[in-house]
Amino acid sequence: MQGKEPELSALGRVYREAAPWLSAAWQFSGSALLGVVVGVLIDRSWSTEPWGLVVGGVAGSAVGLWAFMRQALKLLDPKTKR
Repeated sequence: MQGKEPELSALGRVYREAAPWLSAAWQFSGSALLGVVVGVLIDRSWSTEPWGLVVGGVAGSAVGLWAFMRQALKLLDPKTKR
């Protein structure tokens, strides 16, 4: 196939359009989960329960929200080509 894409079904087109948004959502979820895991590891190694979990969860969620908003603004910008 030389530069020609095969026709997608309606479901395939929906998935292709949703992919950037799903990626942004996974990035948020992953950041929050990573923050919680790091917090739990800090709690176990330094015996600071539950503060490592709390701080890690909040920090991971904040970083994830920042990354999600940055990606969402790029996706909503009409000047940006997808």
